[in-house]
Amino acid sequence: MKSLLHDSYTRQMSMVIVVGLVLSALVPLVVQLFPDGADLPVFAAAALPFLLALALIVRPGIAAPNRSGDAQAPERLGAALLLYLSPVLLLNIVYPLVSPSMAAVDVDGVPLTLVVLASSITVPWMAQAACLPIYRVLGDLMAERNLEDITRRFCQFWPMIFVQTLPLIAVFAVPMWLASGWSATVMLDYAVLCVLHLLFVQSLVLANVANRRGLWAIAWSGYAAALFIAPTVWWLPPLVGTVTQLIAMRSGLRHLGFSQRLGMRVFNLDLVRGLLMGAVLWADKFALFLVTKGDFQVVAVFAAMLPAVIAYNFYFVHLAPSVDRALNGLHRDIAEAPISSLKGSSRRLTRVVDRSVVLTGAIAALLTLSVSLVMAGVDPLHTLLAVAAAAASWGFMVLTLLSYELDFIGEKATPQILGGVHLAVCVLAFAAGGLFGPLTGAAGSYLLLGAVDAVLIAVAWMLYKHHWSQPEYTLFWRHATTW
Repeated sequence: MKSLLHDSYTRQMSMVIVVGLVLSALVPLVVQLFPDGADLPVFAAAALPFLLALALIVRPGIAAPNRSGDAQAPERLGAALLLYLSPVLLLNIVYPLVSPSMAAVDVDGVPLTLVVLASSITVPWMAQAACLPIYRVLGDLMAERNLEDITRRFCQFWPMIFVQTLPLIAVFAVPMWLASGWSATVMLDYAVLCVLHLLFVQSLVLANVANRRGLWAIAWSGYAAALFIAPTVWWLPPLVGTVTQLIAMRSGLRHLGFSQRLGMRVFNLDLVRGLLMGAVLWADKFALFLVTKGDFQVVAVFAAMLPAVIAYNFYFVHLAPSVDRALNGLHRDIAEAPISSLKGSSRRLTRVVDRSVVLTGAIAALLTLSVSLVMAGVDPLHTLLAVAAAAASWGFMVLTLLSYELDFIGEKATPQILGGVHLAVCVLAFAAGGLFGPLTGAAGSYLLLGAVDAVLIAVAWMLYKHHWSQPEYTLFWRHATTW
């Protein structure tokens, strides 16, 4: 607690987190006080936390006044965030429009919507593992952002990495088949969808590494357009999205080949690391699908995860560059400045990272309250599920962010342990259907998982503070002093 209270900014953001989550928990009780049909007060109440979250996004204020950490113009930040959130925005618009057409098509007795939903909840988790090896091979080129060199290296390694990641499909397909009992025909369509999406998400790594938000948005626009135009041609959207990225690679495609590859030991370690770390954000949706065979309140669950997704993306669009600038300042002072300047740079880096983490948590907490109120007005019967899933998703996001910071500073094993514990509890929680008496089902599962994650977050925060309290030691001198 002391680490959260030593700075006025972190105190304020911590208070926002507590208030936002507590008020969210009260939503299912408070909305019962309103008469039936009185949705307007609920929607009006939802506007306030949303506007407060928007204000924090526009003016984060994480850097000291004499620093340039928040120098990016609000309009540029807004454009970058909208481009980065293009898959969330586009797919949430298109899917409701095309769902009736997809539902009218069966795949060996299974509605096409169910097969597509199964793929949709599989791919984000699978992508965490499938893309890590590509980031590894591009790691030494990412700082310079030389697009030509990055494209060449990407094309040299991508074909073989794609082939090496194909066994991942079985990791998800086997439990899907065992839980659903689908026929071989349906499972084949599911597997092909996963393969095409695997190709698509790996092709997006280049746009992400090069910070080409426009190219990222073009890929998802092509995906959404294909889905809208031909919703029943299920293989078309990921294929169109991949083609947009291949066109952008242009001359780099001549370097495509199967001669360059990562060693299997390093590659498998990356896959395991990606699966365990990605499980925190995405395993709950996969487990929920398996337990219910896809028969769950999709709108409530997907709406509940939006606050965490938006805040998490905001961190990487705007706050992560501030951390990078502070880290570069520490690099310069280690090389050139006296020890007094080094200590100042270290404190500055720690402050920026601390503030970035709690600000992201505060934005997510405010948006969680807003979404909880909106869902209470739109779908009162499933308010409890929406609130439980939204609060748990807040925990998923914060635990993932702390795991990322630990991984970034060199603590590779700790985030995987945290992810492994979360995954084990997730499987048990959804298999049990909740252990809270009357709060059975998905809502109870999310409450149980959220409670355990609160403990994991406390552990992760203590470990994070231990390693980030003196980043100049952890990042640069720890290895040297172990000789």
